[in-house]
Amino acid sequence: MVVVIKLPKFTPRERPWLRETLWCLASGAVLQAGPCGVDCLSRVAFSAQGLLADGRRAIPSAGGIYPLHLYVLSAGGFSIGEGARRYDPLSHSFEEVEEPGDLFDGFLVTAEARRTYAFYGERGYRYVRLEVGHALQNLLLSLTSHGLPASVDMVALELSYRETPYARVTLRREAGAPCRGFQLEPSIALDRAFLERRSVREYAKKSVDLEALLRVLKWSLGELTPGGRPYPRLQGGYRVEAVVVASRVKGLEKGVYAFNPRSMELEPLRLGDYADELCSISLRQYCVCRAPATVVLSGEGLVSEVEAGLVAQNMYLNAVQESLGTVAVGAFEDEGLSALTGIERPLYLLPLGYPAR
Repeated sequence: MVVVIKLPKFTPRERPWLRETLWCLASGAVLQAGPCGVDCLSRVAFSAQGLLADGRRAIPSAGGIYPLHLYVLSAGGFSIGEGARRYDPLSHSFEEVEEPGDLFDGFLVTAEARRTYAFYGERGYRYVRLEVGHALQNLLLSLTSHGLPASVDMVALELSYRETPYARVTLRREAGAPCRGFQLEPSIALDRAFLERRSVREYAKKSVDLEALLRVLKWSLGELTPGGRPYPRLQGGYRVEAVVVASRVKGLEKGVYAFNPRSMELEPLRLGDYADELCSISLRQYCVCRAPATVVLSGEGLVSEVEAGLVAQNMYLNAVQESLGTVAVGAFEDEGLSALTGIERPLYLLPLGYPAR
């Protein structure tokens, strides 16, 4: 008989704030909190794979396929007892499963790429790796907000038709350093950002303010602390870069700009109106064609695809903060986008604008 642990309903907290938690994650510290009981595990699991009231999940998925699975493993560090349990988003519960060979305190993200591959072909494997990044970022933010220091190890980068263990998130035994030094900026609650994140494909004609665009970039992949971005280093480093194609940004000339994560500034690459060219390169997807600005993420190697998912999830959450909307776009003409932006391996497009409604 399968043992099922029904989890309490996700109840959003007023604190911590989104950008407070991002700052802490960048600094390698955690917010102070009590032991991780059932309420804590409920929030953490929900943040990574939870089902929202309107049928959306807490993270986006190409084609709404949702190929990921989340497991919580306990070697005695969680109040639910030892063992391995699989999270079921539909019932918001943990189902007991056979223990893996090495039990530890933490989480395992697996991917079942069969349906995504069937729909998208080889490109589908990239989409799954990007989605792993989205899930990991929400998971790490939630753990940080509950005072739980954790490390991320990529178990595999190649995918197959079968369910594949992909990323392992291990709770560190030592107590996390308390997060200090956060510089206050207007910020919404982290849990509210989780609940209000959505994919926005239609934008108003209103221009985006340069300051708002820079804040989204800063809090998504900027070096908030010396050498520290607001997401975990994968395999020891940061690989993702961002380029912005601006067409209607108040205070910024039309053109293509590189974002410098250290100075938090946009550096011009090409000036001019490239909106029509980008629209064509993006296969004339309405969201890209109509957006005042589009962020292009790039990086080398398969691990950069996961990292791009981490950054993109931050952009979703920070778009909520700025009353903006975005949607992750993975379909485009690679060579054309490289020629326009000067980057060798584009991975993701994230149009930004004020929602049309």
